[in-house]
Order: sequence, then C-alpha cells, then structure tokens
Amino acid sequence: YLGCYYRISLKLSDLIDPGFIANYVKRNTLVALSADRFIDADDVFAIDGRGTLILSVCKDTYETLGLVGRQAKFPLQRDTRYVIEIDLLADCMDPMKKYFQRIKSRFDAVLDEPVEFLVGFYDKQSGTPITFDLPGASAVELQSERHHLQGISVPRIDNELVGVSKRSDVWVEQAQELFEWIGLAASCSQAIASNACDSQISTYSVPQPNSLADIEVHTFSGLISAQAISSVAKELANSPCQNEIYICVWGYEDAPVSWKLYEHGFLTSGENIAAA
Repeated sequence: YLGCYYRISLKLSDLIDPGFIANYVKRNTLVALSADRFIDADDVFAIDGRGTLILSVCKDTYETLGLVGRQAKFPLQRDTRYVIEIDLLADCMDPMKKYFQRIKSRFDAVLDEPVEFLVGFYDKQSGTPITFDLPGASAVELQSERHHLQGISVPRIDNELVGVSKRSDVWVEQAQELFEWIGLAASCSQAIASNACDSQISTYSVPQPNSLADIEVHTFSGLISAQAISSVAKELANSPCQNEIYICVWGYEDAPVSWKLYEHGFLTSGENIAAA
C-alpha cells in the first residue's frame, strides 16, 4: 500500500503545463507539496490530489503576483497572508484561453525560481503508488521503525466511547484523554510506562481504568497517500487480532491544507494530527 514518493525540482509554470496536467493530474492522482518551506514565513505550494493547485503566499508575493485569492484565516494579523487556488482540471486552463495565459505570465514573471517538491503519484482507482517518471524525479523510500514496549499502562475503552452519536461533555473528555495517550504511545513516551517518571517531572497520568500490557509500535515516515492509510486501516479492522489497534497520523505541519481541505496553519490546528 505504502510504496515510495518522489523529490523533484519544478517551476510553478511546470505544474500548469498541459502535458503535465494530462499525464499526471488528469490520468491518476497526484499530490505535491513544496519542501523545506515554512507555512508561517514562506510562500508554500501544493497540489491537493483532486487537481487543485494551492498557493499560500505572503502579502508582498500576493500583491506582486496579481492573481485573485482570499485572505488567509491565519495568522491573527489580518492582511498578511493570502491563499490562491487554481483548478488545473477546469476548462479555462486551455493554453489558448486568457485565464491560462494570465496565470502563466504571472508565474513566469514573479514565481519563476525552481521549487523543491515532494510528490506522491497514485493509481486513481486503487490508490496504489505508481511510478512518477518525470525526468529529474528521484524516488524516496519511506522510513520505518518498529518498537516493542513492555509494561505499558493501557487505558480500557469505555463502551460509551464507541458508537455514540451524541457527544456529551464526558464523551469529549474521555476521547481527548485517549487521543493524548495514543500520541504518547506512538512517540514511545515513557510517560505511559507502569514505572513512569516522578510526578515532579511529569504530571501526566494514564486514564483510568487501565491495565498493564506489552505493545507494538510501528511507524512510517514520508509522504503517504490518504488511500493507503485508509486501506491499512480497513485491513487492520478486519484482522483476527482481539486487542485494540490504534492508528495515529501526523500531517505535514507546513502544508497549506489540512483535513477535508481546510486551511492549515500554526495558529489553527497546527499539529495536523488525527487518531483512530
């Protein structure tokens, strides 16, 4: 399911090239994110996997670029950052049309420097990683680690926490406590061990009730498709294992979008984390 991803240097004008759109964006699923850039300080670019090019840019770039966008919801200081979205699959992205020509001319004039991108390329139907054969692309293997932790205090899941449609204050509190424990477990933190450090060093305590158990932690790092994560989750859900299985996902902190394409930034869901 997981495969690899790619690193490549491209200009923004390369991303709107008709050949690039036809061969990679339309035919399958392409996800791209500018690398080594910070969402709170730099111009950040991405393709969301649905054919939309997203530019999250600072005020100076926005005013110089001259393309229509909207004010970003972060930072708290208004009028300092802007988001521009370009639908690469729209009919107006025809090279013969003025809309396309306007975008290309502004990219060539203002954002003409090559940008390092992380790229994931996946089969549109199955979500399986496929070869991204654009010249200059280098494959990057996912990093994986496996840890066996002994003597871990594992919270017992209350039946009221599962399958409840009405989320009471008690439900929210229990869910937050479990979410915190999952994050600590994924990080292999000693705070969840039965012989956790002294309370003067850490005030964390595992939710009650809990029991001692050994746990396995498997981590994979890199650009992973949403389809791959979904496939792994379904396979684990259908496995014969009788013990609880948790999945914790860390999104890229400097991506311009988060879950369900919501705008993303350090001051709004900056951690970009989910667990199931």
